[in-house]
Amino acid sequence: MIEALPPSRDIAAIDIGSNSVRLVLYRLEGRAIWTVFNEKVLAGLGRDLAATGRLSPEGVTLAMTALRRFAAVLEGVRPERTLIAATAAVREAADGPEFCERVAAETGLRIRVLSGEEEAKYAAMGVLAGAPDAHGVSADMGGASLELTRLNGDGVEHGLTLPLGPFALLDPTGFDADRLRRTIDGRLKPVARDFQSDTLYAVGGAWRTLAQVHMGLRDYPLRVVHQYALSAEEALETARLVARQSRGGLEKLPGVSKKRAETLPYAGLVLEGLIGRLGLKRIEISAWGVREGWCSRPWTRRSETPIRFWRAPRPWACARGSPRPCRARWRDGSPMLSRPCPRRSGRRGTTC
Repeated sequence: MIEALPPSRDIAAIDIGSNSVRLVLYRLEGRAIWTVFNEKVLAGLGRDLAATGRLSPEGVTLAMTALRRFAAVLEGVRPERTLIAATAAVREAADGPEFCERVAAETGLRIRVLSGEEEAKYAAMGVLAGAPDAHGVSADMGGASLELTRLNGDGVEHGLTLPLGPFALLDPTGFDADRLRRTIDGRLKPVARDFQSDTLYAVGGAWRTLAQVHMGLRDYPLRVVHQYALSAEEALETARLVARQSRGGLEKLPGVSKKRAETLPYAGLVLEGLIGRLGLKRIEISAWGVREGWCSRPWTRRSETPIRFWRAPRPWACARGSPRPCRARWRDGSPMLSRPCPRRSGRRGTTC
């Protein structure tokens, strides 16, 4: 007897960050999760925050264009649940409430502005959803803030937010690595004792780019950053490399886009400060963060323990109702899945 598959759910998350605005559509089948659609715009909403206390006008224009498109996508997909969340830039900007009102008026999207504690918690829950045995500290770097949260292997402990995102560190007089190191150290020192750990779980696009640089320089054969690990020495070497590069030099490094080159040296210096202050020995990259943390919430009971997800493998295409038979195989040639597809049993060519 073939077991019935659990009902699938389509959920969506729009993440309005200080640097990027992103829409991700997810399909959930039991404990399997995959990304159906993923689109990002590097709007830079928080670029002017440190200097003016307001959102970047250019960033607002780019973000509004992206959000109108995202609203149209959601109208077509109609997911079961949707999170529309804004983080540090909108939270801290004087015109943040005005921006939220404009988005609602022009797109119909109602933004939930996450507190720093909520942002830290969801990022940590995202790490645990993908790595249930994670034990250490999660560090979610956005454009304007850094969220630190302790992970004890069983769940999420306390967390906080610090003004250590690249846009919070921008100096109109120019990039001065030594001065920035002193600033970063001064902001980390009061909280460092509470976050001492051997392992840091790094969340955010800047950390992923640093990992891609390290992969490229090592000729690493797999271009998968999720759970890619570096020793503290390797991470320091990479961080110091990007911190001393010119803008042109950064753009020549593997995995670095022109827009990411603007903020990457700041991320490298923050990582250097974390390694020194927290006594880190190992850095593990997590591609899962706030959005996946929200998806992993138990929706039928109150709990701080996230649902443990499996990243859906290719053979799950049959469970999604794909018109093509699943032909994924192991290296020895045997099929990964050999049972008939329960949604198309009885049809020719539908055995996985």
